[in-house]
Amino acid sequence: MSFIKEDNIGKISFIGSIIIVVLLSTLLGSIFIHDKYNHFQKNLLRVEKSHTAVQRERLQSDVKMQIQRIDSWRTGSERNLKDSIKKRAYEAHAIAQNLYQKNKDHKSLEEIQFGIIEALRPVRFNNDRGYVFIRSTQGDSVLYPPDPGREGLNVYLSTHPDRIELFKKMVNITQGVGEGFVKYQWPKPGGNESERFEKITYVKHCEPFDWVIGIGEYVADVEEKIQQNIIHQLNSIVPDVNSSDYTFIYQLHDMNGGDEFATMLVNPNRLDLLGKKISDDYTDAKGNMFRKEMLQGIRDKSEAFVTYWYKQPGSEALVAKLSYFKYYPEWNWIVAKGTYLDHLDRRIAEMQTGLRQETKSTIRHLLYFVITTCILFLGIGYLFSKGIHRLFAGYKTIQKEQQEELERVNAALTIQATTDSLTHLYNRVYFNKHLEIEIFRSQRHGSSLSLFIFDIDKFKQINDTFGHLSGDDILKDLSQLCQTNIRSTDILARWGGEEFVVLAPESDTKKTTIFAEKLRKQIEEHPFSIAQKVTCSFGVTQYREGEDRDTFINRADEGLYEAKAGGRNKVVSL
Repeated sequence: MSFIKEDNIGKISFIGSIIIVVLLSTLLGSIFIHDKYNHFQKNLLRVEKSHTAVQRERLQSDVKMQIQRIDSWRTGSERNLKDSIKKRAYEAHAIAQNLYQKNKDHKSLEEIQFGIIEALRPVRFNNDRGYVFIRSTQGDSVLYPPDPGREGLNVYLSTHPDRIELFKKMVNITQGVGEGFVKYQWPKPGGNESERFEKITYVKHCEPFDWVIGIGEYVADVEEKIQQNIIHQLNSIVPDVNSSDYTFIYQLHDMNGGDEFATMLVNPNRLDLLGKKISDDYTDAKGNMFRKEMLQGIRDKSEAFVTYWYKQPGSEALVAKLSYFKYYPEWNWIVAKGTYLDHLDRRIAEMQTGLRQETKSTIRHLLYFVITTCILFLGIGYLFSKGIHRLFAGYKTIQKEQQEELERVNAALTIQATTDSLTHLYNRVYFNKHLEIEIFRSQRHGSSLSLFIFDIDKFKQINDTFGHLSGDDILKDLSQLCQTNIRSTDILARWGGEEFVVLAPESDTKKTTIFAEKLRKQIEEHPFSIAQKVTCSFGVTQYREGEDRDTFINRADEGLYEAKAGGRNKVVSL
């Protein structure tokens, strides 16, 4: 006699309670461990975000402060340059005035001019780059130390209009306020005439001879000296092993990257790279092309934060590093500073160790409870487990059989409701439903949507001649041919009788007409089961904003009628 019966229902309930206790204990323990893990992940994410945000803000602040210092040096150099050449111009003017006053009573004007010219000719300053030039207000070159052969030439006879315009500016200043600065582009002596550099000149009018006395200096020469001082100063900084933060600078050659997109100017951690061209194809220890990522940020926003793996100062260890890069367009520099994230790694490792210990403790206590409970009720549970298993197994078998039968019925009903029984294509009901969805999507996103209707030419004659069974074979064969040629996104349906319809999302009239013409030719050339060529006529159209479904379909239908009226076996688009 079976043990599982109504008389034993109390015992069964008791055993079930024991099982529930064990399951609940396990479930609660699992939930507790899962919550602990989620809490750990949130804390880990918070620590990472907090640490990274602080480091990003600090790096960004340090780099921008460094750029401000560089910019201050650059702008200060221009001010110092202006003060210097103005002072030199005053000195040259004073020499000319003194020689004139001293000799005007006992020497001729030509003798005084010669004395002034020869007194100023050897004057040099700024490592012999600076010199004094004199030109008359009529344009004659009086003194030009870099090329004395040009002395006596008149600028108005020059073939360079820019030189004439520059001299006119100088004359306007000296004849107006008497003196002032002029900034312009000028070739360097002995260099390529087509290569120009920014130059600042201070001009002053020498009244006794109606001269323009000037002293100029190339801004690039002064800036180059300042750049070298900055580069030397930053490269001299020894990175602190404890903090290991340092500034590094690229001289950018090509914003789009390449094998020699930049030159390493400053990098106290990699002195072996100084002065060398670097490539954006360089990868870190993890295979990340971080320089390409950096250049993308520079192109998009003139700045970039990049995380990569790099050698830590004072060791050969590769450590995750966060760097901030900022573009300084005045000198075409990329100024950057990075920090190593090993402190964050240690903090994360400590948190992971704590989680593992806490999880082990929870699992250990849970196991003690479960084992104790199982031992206590093991004897009773064993007596009833087999009977309960048979009971529920029977229920499950019946339920599974019923579920499978229900799924088979539902599948059959779904196929019957959405497909054509002869061709196994979608039917008109399914097509209309899908058409409403695509019209809504086209209206919402502004995407193109087309369809075409086609039917078999003289299909009634085929049925009458070869029989309805042959007609059905043609319909099935045509359906298979079309199904294998449409896109996966297109919807092919039997519209009724010998009529078919294709819905083509993301396709305009031109593309759909080309496809319909291709399909028409394939049908015309296809060997069907009857001894007669089978052709189709097509009507193509594209959805127009604001129209309803029927208007859309009717326009394609009109195209089909026109194709029929035009001799059949044609594609007409409206």
